[in-house]
Formats: sequence, structure tokens, C-alpha cells
Amino acid sequence: MNPNNPTAMNKTRSTEWLLTCLLLAWGINMLRPESFFDLPVYRIMNDLMSETRWGMLTVIVAILRGVGLAINGWWRRTPLIRFMGAWVGGLCWLAIGFLMLASSYALDTRLPAGFFWYPIFFVFEGWCVLATGYDMFKNGSLSTGAAPRNVA
Repeated sequence: MNPNNPTAMNKTRSTEWLLTCLLLAWGINMLRPESFFDLPVYRIMNDLMSETRWGMLTVIVAILRGVGLAINGWWRRTPLIRFMGAWVGGLCWLAIGFLMLASSYALDTRLPAGFFWYPIFFVFEGWCVLATGYDMFKNGSLSTGAAPRNVA
């Protein structure tokens, strides 16, 4: 495997971009004038922060993650940025899913059909965290001055 080949490392990059775009779309949707948080399944989320703040938070996370993915695409010794982006993205999906589930049980309401995407997104973010961790190990990102390692 040639470590200078752009496809040799970061095999999860398309998944990371997809999850970034999904988080951005979710956040932008929360910033629209409609009020999603009137639905009972969003009750606990609304108690914590307004719909606009949830939207702004997820848009900011998605934009920072996108910038991090772009930086790591240009400068290979930065998978830590990707690792942090996947970790924070996973926490966002976990929080959204958990709080919707908690509201559903607390208010004895149905979960929307789209709820079941959040655990799937969380699992794929975990995969991205593991993959970027492997990339950090493989290219020696966490050791200063070390030569890149070729791990078979």
C-alpha cells in the first residue's frame, strides 16, 4: 500500500462527508421558520435549548467538521481533526436520538419513523472514530517527528 496515494488512507472519508452533510441538513431544517419542537417527541430537547439553538449548534459542528475534513484532505498528518469531528458528530446524533426516545417514553407518544436513523448515524460515526484512530496510528500522527508507519 502506497501511503502517498490519496485513497490509501481515510477509507471512511465518503461516510464522514455524508454524515457531515446530514448533520448540516438537520441543523438547517431546525433553523427554518416551522416549529418542529411543538411535537411531543421534541419536548425534552426544547426544555434544554430552543429549536434555533439546536439548529445553530449542529450547523456549526457540521461546518467545523467539513473544514476539518478538507484540511485533512490536504495535510495528511491531521486525522486527529477527523477523529474529533466524528466523535462530536456521534455525540450530536446520540443526544438527538436519546432525547427523542426519552420524550417519547416520558409523554407516552409514538416515535416518528425517522427516529430510527439516529442510532444508525451514531453507529457509523463510531466506525469513523475507529477508522480515524487507525489512520492516526498508521501514519504516526500522535508521535512528533516519527516517520509514517506502514502497517499491513
